[in-house]
Amino acid sequence: MELTPGKIFLADQRGLAETAVLRRFSTFNFEKYDDEHKQPSGDLFICNDELIVGGKLIFFLSKEDSYQIFFPITGGLDIVQGGKEFAVDTGQVQVLNLGKGEVLEISNPYPNDMINYLQIGIKTDMFLLRASEMLFSFDFEKNQNQLIEIISSPKLPFKLSAGIFAGREEEIYKMQSSQNKFFCFIIDGAFEVEGRLLHVRDGLALWDLEQVELEALSNNAIVLVLEHG
Repeated sequence: MELTPGKIFLADQRGLAETAVLRRFSTFNFEKYDDEHKQPSGDLFICNDELIVGGKLIFFLSKEDSYQIFFPITGGLDIVQGGKEFAVDTGQVQVLNLGKGEVLEISNPYPNDMINYLQIGIKTDMFLLRASEMLFSFDFEKNQNQLIEIISSPKLPFKLSAGIFAGREEEIYKMQSSQNKFFCFIIDGAFEVEGRLLHVRDGLALWDLEQVELEALSNNAIVLVLEHG
């Protein structure tokens, strides 16, 4: 089988930043983490897997005009943007439109438990939607063994899907445009995606293709899929 063009981002080769409050794994170059092999993929420039200890908060400074997507994995998180507060729980995805230089305050609302979430950043010059309109909900339990379209809006320059699969279940993702890029991130378990073996917290960027074949190789395998420019 001839492999489509692509690049794997292995979990154990991610950048790690650790403080008493935060543990952050960065798939792409981020802040002090700089590796010539971890350049962003098109407009997608952040994919951070973050853990914040109980009751603590961190700050995020936006280096680009961008959409920042927050996807809770364990627990929920609170985000403050310009005085507005957003509470995001598991089963929800919050998108915020940030101008360059804007700061977010991200906090763990649980006093004793660590939270884990993904933060995904996509460069944009579009400022159309209000933040309050950009909270999306999904239900893995009701929609197993398929990719759920979580965010698909003509007003947004990306499409976000995710799914939970039993072992050997297959899915074909059809690209909206072959000009777009495909990125997936394995939240749990293992998958084969277009002939490539991916394990937990691995990422994969693909381009120049019309559809993507995914097969789960373990039970309760969870994948996040992003189509972007």
